[in-house]
Amino acid sequence: MKEKDINVVIDNVRLNCRAVAVIIENDKVLFQKRKQDQFWALPGGKIHVLEKGEDTIKRELKEELGIKDFSIERFNSVSEYFFGFDTEKYHQYIFSYIVSVDEHEWIFQKEEFDGIEENENLLYKWFPLAELKEAPIKPDFIAEQIMNSKNNNIQFISYTEENSI
Repeated sequence: MKEKDINVVIDNVRLNCRAVAVIIENDKVLFQKRKQDQFWALPGGKIHVLEKGEDTIKRELKEELGIKDFSIERFNSVSEYFFGFDTEKYHQYIFSYIVSVDEHEWIFQKEEFDGIEENENLLYKWFPLAELKEAPIKPDFIAEQIMNSKNNNIQFISYTEENSI
């Protein structure tokens, strides 16, 4: 946990806020995970105190991938997500944004690749849209949320994982 992150423990529940990028190219969506993790998530990270969600996306894409030529097209969704991870209970707010990346950026050259941020062990992978429902991604609702992003309506989802709290 970094001191600037919106990430606090209240009554043994970790409350945090994340901003994530939905990057779709050639009917594939970019996901990330720590190499030791089982599940993939959308690229992004924790929002810092007094930081806008859009600024979190800009910071994270530059730090973790080194990409410079991208634009945030629009706000897509907010999710309230309750889950357990390791021994902790989480209450997480996720703000997602539709992001377009210039086709000449290096991230389009491989299906799976390492991130560039030092002291991080992030792996990235493109998943076909048609296979998202079967893909090992978290949160569980994210596949449907991505598919619904095409209608340009802002979405809200409140989701509790089974046996999580």
